[in-house]
Amino acid sequence: MKRTCLFVAALCCLGAAQAQEDPKDSCGGILELYEQGDVDAALEEAGWCVEALEQAQMSMQGEVFPVEIAGWKRQSLDQNKAMGMAMTEAAYNKDEQSITVSLMGGAGGGFLGSLAQMGMMAGGTRMRLGDYTGVAMPESGGGTVTVSLENGGTLSFQSSQAGSHSLEEFATAFPIGALDRVSE
Repeated sequence: MKRTCLFVAALCCLGAAQAQEDPKDSCGGILELYEQGDVDAALEEAGWCVEALEQAQMSMQGEVFPVEIAGWKRQSLDQNKAMGMAMTEAAYNKDEQSITVSLMGGAGGGFLGSLAQMGMMAGGTRMRLGDYTGVAMPESGGGTVTVSLENGGTLSFQSSQAGSHSLEEFATAFPIGALDRVSE
């Protein structure tokens, strides 16, 4: 049991570690290594190249999360990747209320998109958010709005404090299309 816990802790740490390499550096030498016949080294560099490109994409996604939107100010922005799944989460505050925005995508993005579609059939209220369809699930004092992105990812807006009207207003003002385009 102790070994299992240590393995899981190590896996989480590895997932949280992020490459800080420029894609130009890690992608540039792959073809040269291949042409030299060093396929193993080319594969190693290709892995680093993919990691650097994914980090660049996450950075661009983070830049799309506005610092302020409809009077709500961003308090934090966290980005993580583990087991092929990328997650960006931002917290916004206004008048002692908070809304959390979560973007999930990556290898499991299609699966999450399917779950969001199932949620749309499970009794939530469908709503238009620009060119996207969201599902509002009101709860006492707040709720959740979930949006399936065209790239297979899922964007959710959640609050236990902001009323459903404030949550829907925030989701409508959020640049969903810009985030979807950066995430492709």
